[in-house]
This record gives sequence, C-alpha cells and structure tokens, in this order.
Amino acid sequence: MTDASSSPERRGMVVGIDGTDASQAALDWAATRTAQFGPIRPVHSWDYPVAVWAPTPFGPGAAPPVAEMAAAAQEAALACMAELPDDVPHDPPIVEHGDAGVVLVETARDAQLLVVGTRGRGPVRANVIGSVARHCADHTPVPLVIVPCRDALVPAVASERIVVGVDGSDNSIAALRWAVENAPDNAEISAISAWQTPVDGPILYGVNRFDIKALRAAAQTGVNEAADKVCAELGVPESRITREIAEGDARWVLLSRSETADLLVLGQRGRTGLPHFFLGSTTTALIHRPHCPTAVVPG
Repeated sequence: MTDASSSPERRGMVVGIDGTDASQAALDWAATRTAQFGPIRPVHSWDYPVAVWAPTPFGPGAAPPVAEMAAAAQEAALACMAELPDDVPHDPPIVEHGDAGVVLVETARDAQLLVVGTRGRGPVRANVIGSVARHCADHTPVPLVIVPCRDALVPAVASERIVVGVDGSDNSIAALRWAVENAPDNAEISAISAWQTPVDGPILYGVNRFDIKALRAAAQTGVNEAADKVCAELGVPESRITREIAEGDARWVLLSRSETADLLVLGQRGRTGLPHFFLGSTTTALIHRPHCPTAVVPG
C-alpha cells in the first residue's frame, strides 16, 4: 500500500461538503483514510438558486448580498467539519462561489484523491437534472471516489475486498494499477471481466453462430494479460490479483459484485456531453446508484 508521503507533489483528499447526508457520508469515508491519502481538504461551494432571479411574486425580487451568502456558506462548512473526530487531520474549509462540480474538479488538481457523496438519483434523472458526481466523474484529473449515502458504510478495515472492472482498455488497466498501488497489503483484489454473446447472434444466425468457448477463453486471456501486466509493472506477485470472468452485461455483473465489496474501481471513460448521454457506458451506469464506494480512475 502506498502512503501519502510517496507522492509529495499531490496532497490530501479534496472532499465536497454541503451539509447533506450524502456529503457527510463522503466526509466519514475520507476520515478513515487520512493515513493513506493525507489530510482532508474540505470544499464547500455555493451559488444562487435560479428562483432568486425571478420577479415577485414568483421570487424574492432581489438576491441576498454576496457577503451574506458567503458568510452563511462558511458557517455551514464549519458546522460540517465540527462533526469530525478531533484526531482526524484536515485543513480549514475552502468556501467558493460557483458550480460545485467545477469548483471541486479545479481544487482537486493537486490532490491525491477527490471524494464526493451521491444521493443515487439514477442515470436518466442525473443526466437531465445534473449531478455533481457525474460532472466530477467526467472531468476529474485525479482518482475520484463516489460514496453512497446510506445508514451504515463499511469502515476502513484490516482486510478489504476490492473489485476492479477490466475490459482490456488502457483506462481499465490504469484502474487496476491504482487499486493495487493503494490497497492494504492484505486486501483481496479481484479483477473481473464480463463477456456476452453479441446481441444479434442468436436472433439472426442461431445460437451456434458464435463459439461460446472461444468467447469465454478470450475474456479469460484478456483479464489474465491485464493482471499480469500490472503485477509486472509494480513488482508484485501474480497471486496479488484474483482473476475472474462472468457472462453477462458488464454493468450488471459489476453491480452484483459490488454488493459484497468494500470498494469498486472503474476506469474513467473519455466520452462526455451528448454522445455520453445517448451511448452510455459501464462507468456511467455504475456511479449513479452505487452499492459501495466507487472509485473512477483517469486513464
């Protein structure tokens, strides 16, 4: 496992806070990882809601002064940090005016990690309404951890189960490399590759059109090559990574595996904007309703 001192050019964890249960979950998760990633660097962004610009009687008719809004945000940020135990290292909160996703991404450029909470809106609603977690996943320059908002998060323990989605891409190999570098020494790291018969095969050609054994063997070869490559690069034994293949859509395979995992690690996809909305991706599907903390690693 690497520690914070191994990367002097990057420092600590930027954590988005806003007083919600979702941000508290992110803060609680980060509080148990400071020995590994460095101190918490809390960031609270604020902006005027659209309604303040509406004329009366539909809105207030005038926006509160900037100084008043900034002071309220500062007070809210301090209240969030007051919930942390005294022995958790952290910086004074950063309070900025602006879009939360943009502020967090910019602030995290020199961080070890960016951590945000999510309320789990689901992919359609999050795409239409907008989502801080979604923006961060698309644009983060450093590994991002999205923490689900739930009553009982699994705390950092001596032995963790880390599941990594592997599809042979450079992004997924970067995710696997990050997982090995940052996992506790006795953590179980499982590299999982999903495979399935092309959807038009049975419909147009019959079930024997594709060689199922060949598809399964190709998936196994792919996950083995990815794991072997990472182990060789990092100088760790090949037994450090468990290799697994599963038949089915990668989204549902990884979602199922994440139910019993302490951390799910995915590669960041390069698509953003309209193509990303219509085409979708495994990463997009999994970050909106995570069962466990989910890391998105830039390629």
